[in-house]
Amino acid sequence: MGRSAGTPAAEGRAGDRKPKPALRWFAAAAGSRGVVLIAVLWCCAMLMWAGMQISSQTRLLGEDRLHALIESRALYLAIGGCYEALARIDSSRPLQTDLPSDQSWLPDGKPRVVVYKTGIAVVIMESEDQLLNVNTASAAQLTQVLETAGADEQTSQAVAGRIADFVHSQNSQQLQGQASQDFGKSLNHDTGFGGPLTSLDQLLLVPGVTQELFYGYQRGREQWANESRVFDQIAIPARDSLFGQLTVQSGNATTGQGLPGQQGRQGTDLTQNSWTAGGTYRILSFGKSALGSPSVAIRLTIRYQGSGDSPYQILGRKVL
Repeated sequence: MGRSAGTPAAEGRAGDRKPKPALRWFAAAAGSRGVVLIAVLWCCAMLMWAGMQISSQTRLLGEDRLHALIESRALYLAIGGCYEALARIDSSRPLQTDLPSDQSWLPDGKPRVVVYKTGIAVVIMESEDQLLNVNTASAAQLTQVLETAGADEQTSQAVAGRIADFVHSQNSQQLQGQASQDFGKSLNHDTGFGGPLTSLDQLLLVPGVTQELFYGYQRGREQWANESRVFDQIAIPARDSLFGQLTVQSGNATTGQGLPGQQGRQGTDLTQNSWTAGGTYRILSFGKSALGSPSVAIRLTIRYQGSGDSPYQILGRKVL
């Protein structure tokens, strides 16, 4: 006879299919260890991520503080260069042209390097009376200046028309000519821009006047690289940029031959390269920290008076 399901043999085989207590404990322990291992690995990953974030933020914060420190130091070096130039105006000896440039300190457009413990200041002085006054210039003269600055003929004519129209407009709601045609509807009428310029930097508000046309830093680096290696990492406007050709201070409205002020910059005109009473001059001072870039530039516009308690009058100052 066959064995029934209730026999001891059948019960033994059925019992074999049930996990023993030791096996159940081992399986539970293995599962819990896996969960713990995963939790530990996850915590380690989170700690590593948090550490990387903190390290990155700390590094960026340190770089920002270092950048601010270098910029602040460069600003004070540039201010020091301005004071050096102002202090030496009366001590300049225009008849002794064979003196080194660091002793003559004449407005001839040549760089003077002042060495400090924390860096250097590069000072350039030149007469603004040699430059073209944008407030009195004609559209044809502005076209010539723009072409010299690197704009093509069509762009030069259009931008020159806008500049002339902006300068001769009483405010932005009364734009005329090319400026009114191109930008009369889209320009923000609350700017109050219009009429003679009080600062040369206002040209950047005229559509079409780009940073490259106005400052020409890339060309400036190439032009000044031949002067000295001291100009490395110093952003100096190009001589043929709008900044280098135009002014709002002097009454001169003629460009002469070639670039405005080209003769004075080359040192061939002694009268333009000396301090003349009543003349208007530009002082550019570039501060460069010994720690590296960035450099900071300051532009001073002065009128040389030649007598009295103060030999000069400051007409304007600008951090570039």
